[in-house]
Amino acid sequence: MLDGMRRNVSEIVKDGLCTSCGICQGACPHSCITFHYGKERNTSYVDEAKCTHCGLCNEICPGKGIKLVEKGKNLFEKEDGAGYNKSCGYYLNSYTGYSNDEDIRYHSASGGMVTSFLIYLLEQKIIDGALVVGYKEENPFEPEPFIATSKSDLLRSRGSKYLVLSYDKAIQQVIDFKGKLAVVGLPCHIQGMRNLAEKNKKVRDCVVGYFSIYCSLNKTKHSMDYYLDKYNINRNDVGYFSFRDDGCLGYMKFVDKGGEIMKKIPYLSFWFGTHSFFQNKRCLLCADHFGELADISFGDINTPPYNQDKIGISSMVIRSNMWNQHLMAAYKAGYVTISPCAINDVIKSQGYSRIFKKGKGILSYMKVRKIVGLKNPEYDVEFEGVPTIKNYIQVIFKYLMLSIGANRCFWFIIKMFDKSDR
Repeated sequence: MLDGMRRNVSEIVKDGLCTSCGICQGACPHSCITFHYGKERNTSYVDEAKCTHCGLCNEICPGKGIKLVEKGKNLFEKEDGAGYNKSCGYYLNSYTGYSNDEDIRYHSASGGMVTSFLIYLLEQKIIDGALVVGYKEENPFEPEPFIATSKSDLLRSRGSKYLVLSYDKAIQQVIDFKGKLAVVGLPCHIQGMRNLAEKNKKVRDCVVGYFSIYCSLNKTKHSMDYYLDKYNINRNDVGYFSFRDDGCLGYMKFVDKGGEIMKKIPYLSFWFGTHSFFQNKRCLLCADHFGELADISFGDINTPPYNQDKIGISSMVIRSNMWNQHLMAAYKAGYVTISPCAINDVIKSQGYSRIFKKGKGILSYMKVRKIVGLKNPEYDVEFEGVPTIKNYIQVIFKYLMLSIGANRCFWFIIKMFDKSDR
């Protein structure tokens, strides 16, 4: 590398550390980056002939790792009453809650809290828009980020999108947006947007709130092909698709263009039979389950007594006093119902985080990569435990399963484990 020349994201992609967040492409001031959409992940490509090596893309990229503790401290330690937990980062309060709109609650992934809260914020003119994700109108299996400026827009975005998702095409919309904007995303999206805000004044001035969805993993697009094949569904006949609909946890749901239900599969039934075969490999190296740099994080709470709910219920981790006040105002205005919930109960409901994001799970993957000469993301978090032989065996089996998921000719093996239609 020439003296004074700064790195771009090419090396991060080469090392297999790209999270597919897409923020580098939209942030590049010289339009040097294009995004390639694949079945396993989306990755950036840098036109080296055009690249000025300003280094911005490398600086904002969360793929190489991020100082979660340091950044969380800078953002939230000043908040009155802030505490810190190794699993979820800084926090002020934690709650459970759900939308008071029965339709939103029943047809959202976890009680419709995000949707109804954003509707409140828009209607009260606290924000002028929200960066959210829906499915493309012409393709109900392709998630698409967009800026919602109305209730109808927000209703189009409700529900979980368990597929690799990039914000590349939306970043310029954020930069150009006139007004106050809330950003909703997965932890890696929030990390990238926080990094971008540090470097870009327009983003810093425009984005007033960051809302994260808890995330244990994201699925490759091979998974969608598998489900269509598994359930013998012609993708061209589908008018509506959702990974989770019709109640708490709910069903994966295919609806034809005439509005008739083609297939409904219980969420737990299809998820646990298939997700290990279609996981995005980069997710195995992620240390942030709760979206620790978000003002509010939202997700499931599937432990007693909350798992008795059959309609929809969310848990929330609050890190900002201002956004806590807005949330309470939405409650008083009748948009949502909110109840206090101990932070340890929220964390307990997300046991995956402690093991695979901050414990032996992630450590075993990182050590195996190091042994074979691959780079790992760098974090400042304190991981717990020491991987055992069992953990390393699990790593080998995980990569074997991912290889099976990436090759259609081996899907008959997955179907042996997938009992969702029996």
